[in-house]
Amino acid sequence: MSLEYSALMTKVKDNPDLSFYILYTFLYVFIIGLTNVVNGVVGNNYGWYDVHFYWENTNFIFEGLWPYRDFNTAYPPFSLAVYLIPYLLAPDEGAFYYTFTIFTYIFSLLAIHGLLKFCDAKGLDHKYVYITFLLLIIGVNNFFIARNDTITTVFVVLCILLYWKQKYAPAFIILALGIMTKIYPVFLLPVLLTPFLVKKDWNSLFRYGLITVGVCFIIELPFIINDPSTAFNYLSQHSGRGLEIESIVAIPLMVVSMIDPSLVYVGMDESWDLFGPWAEAVAPFIMPFTLAVILAFMIYFLVRMWKTDADLEKRLCLTLMACSVVLMLFMSFNKVFCAQYVMWIIMLYPLLIYSFKTFGINYRRLLYHLVALAATSLLTVAFMDGATDGITIQYLLADILKGIAALSLLYYLFKALRTALDSCSE
Repeated sequence: MSLEYSALMTKVKDNPDLSFYILYTFLYVFIIGLTNVVNGVVGNNYGWYDVHFYWENTNFIFEGLWPYRDFNTAYPPFSLAVYLIPYLLAPDEGAFYYTFTIFTYIFSLLAIHGLLKFCDAKGLDHKYVYITFLLLIIGVNNFFIARNDTITTVFVVLCILLYWKQKYAPAFIILALGIMTKIYPVFLLPVLLTPFLVKKDWNSLFRYGLITVGVCFIIELPFIINDPSTAFNYLSQHSGRGLEIESIVAIPLMVVSMIDPSLVYVGMDESWDLFGPWAEAVAPFIMPFTLAVILAFMIYFLVRMWKTDADLEKRLCLTLMACSVVLMLFMSFNKVFCAQYVMWIIMLYPLLIYSFKTFGINYRRLLYHLVALAATSLLTVAFMDGATDGITIQYLLADILKGIAALSLLYYLFKALRTALDSCSE
């Protein structure tokens, strides 16, 4: 027995990937157990809060109710398919919490495997993948294991990996699945289509654009047929939300709330949001402003790409870097910025490292920025309990730190992209 144990330990020691998988699995299980601690700190079943609604929505379907028509749900239709497997494996809601985390764990393994293969193909050290997922499991914590953002972000990573291999059709199919699980990947579609537009490859531009739209339409079709008036309710549900207290754009209004709570106060909608005459006056303008900022960046990227003379590999790197900037723009200026959103950018870390190296850009500060963003996001969660009755100075300072971390990362990524574009224009 001791010889077998010794042989196993030797195998683990000699195989860094195996050692990482064991550590990652151990931490995943540990964070699952820690989720109930988060509930005690924040209250309101915060750790499992979203998963409760995943269970409830799936349960409604099995009771014969139609999503969007008979009950509200915040996510596109494919999210319901995502919940189905862990739902069928769970005898009750309590068990569903854990079957869902197993599902997110399996999905995360797909991203790890794909990124390790990418590192092998590009001569990149596997440590960047290890760092990525250790930061996700520690820094994003229970929000990584218990939110559908994990599923969606894995779809995005797999899409980009296939895109890099020039397997465009499956890449855009997977992107469509991501869009129909959680909306945010839709902002990546015009960025990923830009290289085709720049090269005047009209066939590819329209083909892959139509593939994405077609897959989304097929997934949406049963709900359009059933009741076209409610089929897209999840879009209006998001656009109609108030300013979430975790968002960066809420910071000035939270200052007002501390001075005069009659003008701005905290209430519960889909999340802890700001209400009152000032907040409700500002909220309708935030989403159009965010979309305008993203559109302005996309136009900038298109113009700059049109003027570059980069080879295929550099174009792919530039496109990936632009995707990261778009994600940070959305997070930084959107009405909602939940703690789990930071995984959108963290999971791209190995891909960004390769892109930075391709252009000879110093990448060492990137990890510091990602750690700071994850840490400050968790800090806002730690101080959220008191803030739900009224904005506290501790919560306000935590959110300010998160805003600084997010905007600093946005500037860092944009500056790197601009440097890379300049190098291709010389």
